[in-house]
Amino acid sequence: MPAYTIVTTSAAQDAEAAEVNTLVDDFANESEAIGYARRMADELLGLADQLTLDFDYTNVSVHDGDLLEEELDPTHPSFIGMWVLDDESVAFVGADDFRDGASGELALQ
Repeated sequence: MPAYTIVTTSAAQDAEAAEVNTLVDDFANESEAIGYARRMADELLGLADQLTLDFDYTNVSVHDGDLLEEELDPTHPSFIGMWVLDDESVAFVGADDFRDGASGELALQ
């Protein structure tokens, strides 16, 4: 099974810094890794609602490979895509859309 790296980045209103968490796990394929990241994004959305947290930005990105020791962002060649959260839902921005600039501004929020 191939390894994928999932990076969760979030910053609450009035926070001085973003919180970044990285997870590496084996998945059957890219689709399974993206689905797992989606479930993580949904859980974050639910947690924010329960705790009445107001996120400035939150996203859950997926990278191809075991990249635990690397600095990852959407410009990294391993980037597959990310789930971007707003107050009520999540939306997927794929690597091609991000690199084409169509959703780059949204993805970096």
